[in-house]
Amino acid sequence: MIIEEANTKASTRRLIASALVLLALIASNGSSALAAGPKAKQRTIPVTINKGQNYTISDVKEGAAPGLKVVNNPNALVVQNAPGRIELVGADASSWKINVTLATGEEVTYVVTVKADAPPQGSLVPDAVPTVIP
Repeated sequence: MIIEEANTKASTRRLIASALVLLALIASNGSSALAAGPKAKQRTIPVTINKGQNYTISDVKEGAAPGLKVVNNPNALVVQNAPGRIELVGADASSWKINVTLATGEEVTYVVTVKADAPPQGSLVPDAVPTVIP
């Protein structure tokens, strides 16, 4: 009887110690997240170009690769990186988001929209089956 009571007390102590360690870990994780503070909202720059036009994003931090996110039509924008700038050429109607770090260290999101001059002129699907010539 005494041995079982001692085992119960020891397991209770281990359980309480584990719970305290877990609470300490949670508290230290939460305090570091609070110390960092809320992230500042990135500046958004809307850019609209026509099919065939180009746009240059200048004063880009050298060595920092841009983050590209295709919103619509992945093959419709040509992106070329050069030291200190990014060149964009619109190939067809599309939408993209490009995250860039400027030379000043500011992180900016360019929302690029490429407009096509005219909508497609029709479908490649034939209207009717062609007749066979004997």
